[in-house]
Amino acid sequence: MLKKQTTTEVFSDAPFDADIFRRTFNGYVRKYETFLIILLLVVSSPFIAYGIAWYLEQAKVDITGFLNVWHALGLSHLSYELISSGIISFGYFSCGIISIGMSGSCGVISIGCWGSCGIISIGMWGSCGVISISPGASAGIISLGSTYTCGLIAIAPGMKKPFVADEYLHGKALGVIASGRQARGVYVLSYDEKGEGTYQFSPKRQDPEAVALFTQRLRKFKNAFALPS
Repeated sequence: MLKKQTTTEVFSDAPFDADIFRRTFNGYVRKYETFLIILLLVVSSPFIAYGIAWYLEQAKVDITGFLNVWHALGLSHLSYELISSGIISFGYFSCGIISIGMSGSCGVISIGCWGSCGIISIGMWGSCGVISISPGASAGIISLGSTYTCGLIAIAPGMKKPFVADEYLHGKALGVIASGRQARGVYVLSYDEKGEGTYQFSPKRQDPEAVALFTQRLRKFKNAFALPS
């Protein structure tokens, strides 16, 4: 307890640089965007492989070795139809344990190009789940997105404005712990001064409780304070 109080007092007394805070925020946003892209590629990899195999088969290329690996991994259960259901399911509308729908999807692990609902849910336009990820609107216990998010933990850093460096659109997060361009909640990390929180870390306010929480994991934000050497 004494260590936490001492750290809080140091931050509360140190001069704060809003420009460094914003640059640091955008630096973490770039890492976050890379993480989302890698995550999407990993989750989608069986279906990408299936598409490549289908193309090679149509081109009369021997894919026996690929099929042996495919069956060994248990991916022979993949179902591909317009309206699809199965253990691993892919279709326009899809429902399964692992499910990808070009329009809508529902499953334990669910990916939908338009909308998605599941325990782990990824939707390009909208998503709802325990862990919910969407570049559009996202709602869940842990909600990760770009434009609008709502959850116990909500992150919405915004969408990069085309052809303009370090300028973003939207990015509204609502949650108990919320981080975004305009974040609202109990503990808030907000890029914009319009964010509101019970405890807030933003260019407008540097509440000690919020600063201690967010700098514990996002340590580069400490650079925004001129701490004594």
